[in-house]
This record gives sequence, structure tokens and C-alpha cells, in this order.
Amino acid sequence: MPDSPDRKWKPLRDDLDSPKEMEAEETAAPVESFSPRWYGPPEEMDSEPSPPATEDSEASAVDEFVEEPSRPSEEAAPRVLVIQSVAATTRLIRETLENFTEAEVVTTSDPLRGFELALQKEYRLFVFGMQVGELSGPMLYELISKTYSSGWAPARLAPGVIFIRDAEDPKLPEELERDVRVKDTIQKPVRIDRLLRAIQPSIEVLDPTSRA
Repeated sequence: MPDSPDRKWKPLRDDLDSPKEMEAEETAAPVESFSPRWYGPPEEMDSEPSPPATEDSEASAVDEFVEEPSRPSEEAAPRVLVIQSVAATTRLIRETLENFTEAEVVTTSDPLRGFELALQKEYRLFVFGMQVGELSGPMLYELISKTYSSGWAPARLAPGVIFIRDAEDPKLPEELERDVRVKDTIQKPVRIDRLLRAIQPSIEVLDPTSRA
């Protein structure tokens, strides 16, 4: 068929360079095979694989990070438990200890509550009335001492004790009077100098004028 003078032929090179042809060529080009690589630091890429962990290595790793228990910077203040029925006597004992010592004073007029308090914390000294409610002070002290040694509380020895007695109270039993744990028996009215002499073997007595 004769060529029409109005028909224009597209150059062959233009057809080959068309976007469609270029996309076909790129699609048909062979794709390099992908193999996973380690993208960590260079020193880790060249290093040999680490041996499998064992119980010994795990234990040593744990021990390496064990922290030592913290220790208190200062020794805790000594505690004194006062079990007295008379509020005025209790206040005199507490104020004397707070002014002349560094002791922490815990007070109660209930012997059962005092028994619970004695088991909850450690005390440097007890100050008991000879008669506290329906229970005698020496009996209360023996109950606490036996509880300490029976395992119902952390095993420890009962601290020393000072008994405060009224004029009509019975005297301390002789076997308990000879006990080294009994520091003194003070009869009312309580004098501050006598109380300080009684507590001095157990707790340091300070000059109140030298305290900040």
C-alpha cells in the first residue's frame, strides 16, 4: 500500500526509549540475590560467635551485679519502753530521758499493749511499774523474757529493767532482786538524780546544756 504523504513515521529509537520500554527492560534485568548481613559495629561483625551460656557463666554474671547492703551512717538511738499506770510518773520519766539522753521513749499504761510493743522492736531498757493495772510489773517482765527465748519473737535477751514502786506495793522477790537484769527499784516520788543513776549503766547520760 503506498505511503500517504500526510502520515508521519515515528523514529524507531523513540519507540525504544519510551518509558514503557525502559520499565520493561528494568523489570527484565536480573536481580541480585539478597543475603542477610549483620549491620552492627565493625568489631562485632568480625568477632567470632560467643560460646553458649552455662550455669557457671550465668552465676558469675549475676554475682558481678550484686550490691552490698547499705549500712546506716549512724547508730540508731536506743529505745526505752515505759509501762506505768500513773500519767504524772510516766511524764516525769519521759521528759527526764528526753532531756538527759538520746533515747527514744515509748510509753503506755496498758500492760497488754506494752507486751505487744516489747515484741515489735528492740529496746535498750525497760521501766515498769511494780503494779500495772491488773498485772504486776515483775510478772510482765518475766512473760516478755520467756517470750523472747521461746521463739515467738526474734531470739534475743530481755534488756535491763527498772521498777517504780509505790509505798504500798509489795517488795521485789529476792530471786529477782538478785538478778543482774534488774538495774534498780525506785520508790515514789521519783527523783531525777536517782533515775539518772539507774539508767546510766544502760544508756549514756548527757549534759543537757551541751546539747544543740
